[in-house]
Amino acid sequence: MSDRKDASHNAGRGAMVKAAVMALSLPLSSVSIVGAIVGNLKEDFPDASTLQLQSFITIPVIGGIIATLVGGYLAARVGKKNLCLVGALLCFLGGIAPMFIDDLSWKTAVRVICGFGVGLLQPLSASLIVDLFKGKTADFLMGLQSSMVGVGAFILSTSIAFIMTIDWHGVYYVYVLALLVFAMVLAFVPNEVNEIGRIHKGELGSRTRRKKMPMSAYFGMVLQIVFAAGYGIIAANQALAAKETGVISAVQVATIISIASVSSLIGGLVFGIMRGLLHSTIGYVALFLQMAGALLTANTSSYAMWAIGACLYGIGFCWFMPYVNFLVNEHTDATISAQATSYAFFGNSIGSFITPYVLAAVAAVTGISSPWKSYNIMAVIMGVCMVMIFVFSLLDRKTERSATPAAIEESISEPVGA
Repeated sequence: MSDRKDASHNAGRGAMVKAAVMALSLPLSSVSIVGAIVGNLKEDFPDASTLQLQSFITIPVIGGIIATLVGGYLAARVGKKNLCLVGALLCFLGGIAPMFIDDLSWKTAVRVICGFGVGLLQPLSASLIVDLFKGKTADFLMGLQSSMVGVGAFILSTSIAFIMTIDWHGVYYVYVLALLVFAMVLAFVPNEVNEIGRIHKGELGSRTRRKKMPMSAYFGMVLQIVFAAGYGIIAANQALAAKETGVISAVQVATIISIASVSSLIGGLVFGIMRGLLHSTIGYVALFLQMAGALLTANTSSYAMWAIGACLYGIGFCWFMPYVNFLVNEHTDATISAQATSYAFFGNSIGSFITPYVLAAVAAVTGISSPWKSYNIMAVIMGVCMVMIFVFSLLDRKTERSATPAAIEESISEPVGA
């Protein structure tokens, strides 16, 4: 009987660990989701320029970019559970603080803290899956992780909509969600997680050997830059493209956004099954779906066709992101998994940031400045990503075949602190 109780207790504890790790993804959209109040800010700050109001959303992203770049380094020094707690706490503090600040510039500045906190959580939300779970469980949880980002966005947007019916100044209370994540990590993630891949101060000058960052991590970063520059076209031009068609209304655009979100949620739930069936080719399939969705949107003006396109690129997106998370961690261990995953999220942040400049450059070279037809550019970029993956896979296999055991050991090891 006691054995059964122990087994039940361990199973329950394992379920709560999974729940806590999944909860890390809930606040990831919290920086951008409060963009709904920018119009209300204009009422409180009528002399503020459009750029100042936009900066309320864009400037905090800089904190996230910095955090994703240094997060892996910090995780190996302070412990992954500790860093999760710090990230969730910073997200809460930086998110709720603007409610108590009257100056717009300071409201914006303090939100950088929130962005930094979210940036710490992003790579850990994926790398902890790689560290703690294996096989089909890891596949399922990695897909679910993508879905949980959408669940968090739904919780936050719904809460914001409700609060705005009472007093929009209270929307900052939605960041209590980050405090809930803090509590779940504190209560259910074992302290032993801090020791996964941790480098202690006394080891920094030793000859302890650890894996060298694999080329797949750097490739994943570059791939994400290119990918996000293309996928960001949806957010940048969707409303403008709909208006250009003269057929699709603003209400229909909102519905299309919801369709893409629900498709991503459902797609994430079946990612583990699809990865088991498609293996590494799921990356190509994900990009092809997004290419097809972009082409449908760019070359039709039917609401039904746009909705189908949203389904395709929504599913493709939620399969591509966990695919990249696995790709960058293919040759890592626990000492560098968080850093490798940070590189991927850093690339995604940079790509999303440069989307407007990519569109401007394409317009200058080709003369294509139509928001509607920019979806064709997205399709081309998805094709470029497919070629990049194909070339890298050939080079990676060639490197593995040509490497001797001694060369392999030399290539994956280096002194800690080197």
